[in-house]
Amino acid sequence: MRIFFDTEFTQLSDDAELISIGLVDETGQNVFYAEVLGVEVAECSAFCRESVLPLLEHGDVELPLDQLRKGLFAWLCAQGPATLVCDSPRDAMQLSRLFPEGLPGTYKVHVVGFWTNARRRLLNFGRRLHRRHGLRVHHALDDAQANRIALT
Repeated sequence: MRIFFDTEFTQLSDDAELISIGLVDETGQNVFYAEVLGVEVAECSAFCRESVLPLLEHGDVELPLDQLRKGLFAWLCAQGPATLVCDSPRDAMQLSRLFPEGLPGTYKVHVVGFWTNARRRLLNFGRRLHRRHGLRVHHALDDAQANRIALT
């Protein structure tokens, strides 16, 4: 099984901090979404402040980082063996930072290659998948959903 995931983070740098993470299995039935509690707006790039922060849901999905980590780990364990699929090495880096000791034993991460990513971009040209399915661009769960639609 594949689980598609996406992350949003403070800026395009190696020390960027996680803001949110969204995962959806290939059936679209099982999802996980969480936001990091207490993200410092001053640490966010202008792009992040304009395009990512306004989409945050807050409330019950906003968790301290350690609680987010534990909740995601438990959710992954409940899903069974899978490959976690993303479209950017930056997403994979954020996931590895969440789990420095490693993912549950049955998981591996796959960053889609050049041709698959080109196909995904073509299918979602002009964000048409987002528009057709009512998905928000730069929202971690919605972007994971768009990738699931494009790649299944």
